[in-house]
Amino acid sequence: MQCTATITNLKGYVMGRADAPLTMVEFTDLQCPFCRQYISTSFPEIKKNWIDTGKLRYISRDFPLDFHPQALPAARAARCAGEQGKFWEMRLALMKNANLLSPDYIARTAADLKLDPMPFAACTASGKYDADIRAETLEGAKIGIDGTPSFVLGKTSSTSIEGPMIVGAMPYSLFDNTLKQLLDKVSK
Repeated sequence: MQCTATITNLKGYVMGRADAPLTMVEFTDLQCPFCRQYISTSFPEIKKNWIDTGKLRYISRDFPLDFHPQALPAARAARCAGEQGKFWEMRLALMKNANLLSPDYIARTAADLKLDPMPFAACTASGKYDADIRAETLEGAKIGIDGTPSFVLGKTSSTSIEGPMIVGAMPYSLFDNTLKQLLDKVSK
């Protein structure tokens, strides 16, 4: 039996069209090896076949796990890169190299992305996004998420998403089949 969940906070970093028929919310830990596996295997196909075609809106949620010491600094870094228009690039670079995360690696990635170093360093040192990150983690815990990556998929709405939950770095075919089933329901 597949678990379902409802997400009511749809703010944050979004990829894809606001009017896409489906939405997928990902809860991730940027130091997680399973998140790295997902971002390297399933995500490129989801992006190509669903997000880029206008059928899926994709929302990122931070869910740094306590036993990954670099997950919170990485989440901060992605949001601070977002202030310079590079959230998704930073997030992707950090996730693909989750095994290398360190303050030095994050700083090198910021330089590679040509971020303005002074505001980026001030932002990451400030912890100004910590309350938002905590709120997203609590939101995930409230719907039963205890590991990453975890996803909630559903019909796009301006106020909430309700639908099946997928937990783990599952193969693209599972995401594709679930999305096709949801799209069939939405289209009827």
